[in-house]
Amino acid sequence: MLAAIFWSTLATGTLLIGMVLAYRNLVSPRWTGLIMAFGAGAIISAAAYQLVLGAVAEAQTEILVGLGMAAGAFTFYFADKWVDGMGGEKRLDIDGGQAGGSGTGILLGSLLDGVPESLVLGLSLVHSPQVSLAFIFAVAISNIPQGLGGTTGMLSSGWARSKITRLWLAVCGLSILAAALGYGLAQFLPGATGAAVDAFAAGALFVMLTDSMIPESFEHGGRETGLFLVLGFGVALAMTLAQMPG
Repeated sequence: MLAAIFWSTLATGTLLIGMVLAYRNLVSPRWTGLIMAFGAGAIISAAAYQLVLGAVAEAQTEILVGLGMAAGAFTFYFADKWVDGMGGEKRLDIDGGQAGGSGTGILLGSLLDGVPESLVLGLSLVHSPQVSLAFIFAVAISNIPQGLGGTTGMLSSGWARSKITRLWLAVCGLSILAAALGYGLAQFLPGATGAAVDAFAAGALFVMLTDSMIPESFEHGGRETGLFLVLGFGVALAMTLAQMPG
């Protein structure tokens, strides 16, 4: 349990780094978009090689992997649609779209973006004694532009810094709790670490990236966005291959 809390804190805490960078106005919207693209590429790589391939290796039938990914995708889609209706649609908008939303919706939306990653992290620590550094890296690097872009937008929309800080601290705390919950779930239900859960999380992550991070990164990063996405994918892939035995 302590390991799940430690690694989740390390990966999720980078949201606060992004927040501080936005407070100090050290990163332009263009570079925020490019960093976001790099993080999206890293998450795609981690989800593909850590979750999808892991699920295929464990599943007794490929249909289980497909159904799991579809279930994760639809679950995130409808949850995200519900959060958007509550005012969380523009939670990552760098231009200040949060002004038309609600604090509750933005909090829930930000939490929704991080829950699949945190749950997988907690589950994986029971399933495998060796933590995936590539997955930790992917989550950590993707959280920096989320905190950076979200904070920049909230500042532009007139949010007080104290309110923004409380929101990100709440997201970090609840994400760490989700990792601990995943660890506890795997302890009581060993089957929860199997192919279905990995596939479910991968489906949710892919929809999250397509819906939230990638559009925002392309809007502000410009033509080089695709290059940074591939770079993030390649770095995370290299870390995955380096950690493989043999």
